[in-house]
Amino acid sequence: MLGGSEMSKAVGCLAYSPITEYLPLLGSYTIASNEFALPLSGFVLYNITDAIVANSFAGWFSRWLLAQDSSQNTSLYFWSVRALDRHNSIDGWSLIPIAVGIVLNLAMTMVPFMLGDWYGLVSAISMDVSIFVRMYLISQNRNALDRAAITKGKEPEELVKTMCILSDNKAVTVIAPRHVVIGCFLTTPKPSKPHLYKMIRALGWLNFSVFVITIDLSTLAVQLAAVSLTLGATILTALGWMTDEVNIGTRLQVCRREHTNFNGRRMEAYAQLDFTQQEEETMIQWSLFPARRNCKWWARYYNHKKRGSQEDA
Repeated sequence: MLGGSEMSKAVGCLAYSPITEYLPLLGSYTIASNEFALPLSGFVLYNITDAIVANSFAGWFSRWLLAQDSSQNTSLYFWSVRALDRHNSIDGWSLIPIAVGIVLNLAMTMVPFMLGDWYGLVSAISMDVSIFVRMYLISQNRNALDRAAITKGKEPEELVKTMCILSDNKAVTVIAPRHVVIGCFLTTPKPSKPHLYKMIRALGWLNFSVFVITIDLSTLAVQLAAVSLTLGATILTALGWMTDEVNIGTRLQVCRREHTNFNGRRMEAYAQLDFTQQEEETMIQWSLFPARRNCKWWARYYNHKKRGSQEDA
């Protein structure tokens, strides 16, 4: 059960890891249980453009936001959709994770084979199966996200301003196309083949049971090798080492910048979003802005808003 919570967060954000993508990880039960895709509680999205409040995020989006190490109030994320799929070309960089996976997993399989440890061999094979299960389930979620990203509604497309309050009480600004906010950020992606998806999950549970039993019966050398490989890959994944968090799937991409940071106050971040009067009234209704009679607050707000307009000019 070690590492389950961290792996659910790290794997569930659907970001690509060029080093550990094809390596076994601790907490594989979170993959089989589909825990990595379930929504997290404690998040609120304020769609300021459309005057809508949402109290639930898609599981991948909430985990992605937590992985960003955002500032308390001043982080700003611009999301866009690629016109064409982003396919990794077959070059030296794209072959690195495949080569690392083949070498380390083959070595892990050869150790018990050379020692004549058949329980260890079965546990090594089950580690390979866990990689297949994880790759399939994550790829299905990424593909579903890609389909949602290119599915536009009948209404005219425009960017919407949103403010996301995270479970750690940080406030981040997210600007994205309306259909991305609705179909990707607030709606959990649905795999195209749900029955096969459930079968692979069942295989993951069966494989997890086999690994737990056989690793306990393996020789000490095999146990040390298995723990070293999975623990090392898990630590690198949890730390997000070399993880590509800018491109999610083949369609979504994000650019991060920081609001001009005077004192790091949330009011200053609001001021730089250049709200219309209608949007300001919506913020008052949500109790994110004080009433108009709070003259001092509004004077400071308009002062920062004017300063931001001058800097943009």
